[in-house]
Amino acid sequence: MVKVFYSSILVFCISISICLSQDLGDERYGVASFYSGKFYGRKTANNEKLNKTKLTAAHKTYPFNTLVEVTNLTNRKSIIVRINDRGPYIRGRIIDLTDAGAKKLKLNKIGLAKVKVKIVGFEGEQMLIPYQHLSLATNPKFSRTYYQKTRLKYKKKYRLKRNIKHKKYLEKRKKKKIKIKKKALIKKKPGKKTVAKKQLKKPSLTPKNLKNDRKTPKKK
Repeated sequence: MVKVFYSSILVFCISISICLSQDLGDERYGVASFYSGKFYGRKTANNEKLNKTKLTAAHKTYPFNTLVEVTNLTNRKSIIVRINDRGPYIRGRIIDLTDAGAKKLKLNKIGLAKVKVKIVGFEGEQMLIPYQHLSLATNPKFSRTYYQKTRLKYKKKYRLKRNIKHKKYLEKRKKKKIKIKKKALIKKKPGKKTVAKKQLKKPSLTPKNLKNDRKTPKKK
């Protein structure tokens, strides 16, 4: 019984750590909802007044001022919102949006929608910049009778911002790279050190040295 109890505690702790872990680029899927009218004007968990026009949201675990990209999976529309509140506490829902965010994602008429939530930045700074990448959806087909046009498709991709103010969130990646480099150096065998030969100084051509170098003719 004791072993079962301790194992259950371990599993619970691991699950909590996985849920609370948030890194740049993390993705989660779930249902999104939006605030009802009675909550506007009240204070959020971050001691801010909830405003209809601002693109803010509520999440259970993400730290305050985390920038999150929410994409509606039905119409593929996306927005970036800032976390300043805690919730939603209804099972299955992962994020609560304001009226402005719900209108942009077209949630205000439906009420609920399946969304993808991606961490894009921290402390009000956007670090992952999205851009559209053009790719071929279908290859062109050639024949004598007809020609089928190519179908182009835009895919959203991300790149890391160059000038980042809050570099403490990127320290984990740097440490991993350093560890990999150290392992690679340990595997390599140390080679023999080549000692640089000292360059010998050439004697200067003075008149005394020239006299000594001259060969005297032998007497017959």
